[in-house]
Amino acid sequence: MNTRAPGVIPDAEEIFRMHEERDAGLSPSQIGARHELSGMVIQQFLRPRTNTTLPTPFELTKEPSRPYLGVPLYWLGFIAASGRAYHRTPSHPLVLTVDAADLEHVRTMVADLLRTHPTYEFCLSSRDGHQAYIRERDLGEAVTHWGLTTDPREAAPPVDYIPAALLPHFVRGLIEGQITYPPFGGRTRVSAHPSPRVRRVIIPGSLRFLEALRRRLREASPAIDGEVTPAGAAALLTFSGAAALALLRYAYADPVRCSPRADRLVRAFGPTQPAQSVPPTSPAAL
Repeated sequence: MNTRAPGVIPDAEEIFRMHEERDAGLSPSQIGARHELSGMVIQQFLRPRTNTTLPTPFELTKEPSRPYLGVPLYWLGFIAASGRAYHRTPSHPLVLTVDAADLEHVRTMVADLLRTHPTYEFCLSSRDGHQAYIRERDLGEAVTHWGLTTDPREAAPPVDYIPAALLPHFVRGLIEGQITYPPFGGRTRVSAHPSPRVRRVIIPGSLRFLEALRRRLREASPAIDGEVTPAGAAALLTFSGAAALALLRYAYADPVRCSPRADRLVRAFGPTQPAQSVPPTSPAAL
């Protein structure tokens, strides 16, 4: 008997368990009985997503060394910071709120993450500013597997599924994707090209997500020591002074993909030699 309320979407950990149960030999109907969902709904979560290069958490654990994963993991962070996933509509659209200077950057994202030619468009919202609407079911569903929802305050991407070598790319996307807090935003205005002398980096999100992210970053380096504080319905992860600089060195050590607005940060914290720019990912490369 399926008793789950209609419209309630499983979180990232539950979707991951569905894949484990499928690999253990359970049928969709058996998995559905465990999760109070119909076998048809379970099949939607388990189906392959061939139109996107963004791996789900389960796929990432199966192929953690697949080439070019730094690029899609960067975009996952960017989407987590700037986007909403509308999973209750057939096309699973993503809506990203971005800086005006990043509109071309979004086109690069579409080329990197999709093997198709999806419908996407830009608009100027009187409330939220520049927004990008991307309609591609496979990408929208893959993002849902990472715990992204219509409310960024509730999203809890499971960072423990991200290998240590790929976490800097995800963090760089998080930093660049949000335009409300430093270094790319502030209380009074957006910082189009933030200075490398920045002394504070703030990452917003759910309390659960930020606590896990803080732990992973501390494991990477004790110098990357941020503080999580509640902020209304969500929370903030703040890095100040030396911790902010340590975070930026970590995030920009290998900037295979980054916003044009981060040019000064790349020069200050990137590798000594200019990074080799990775072209938009071609389907043949993945």
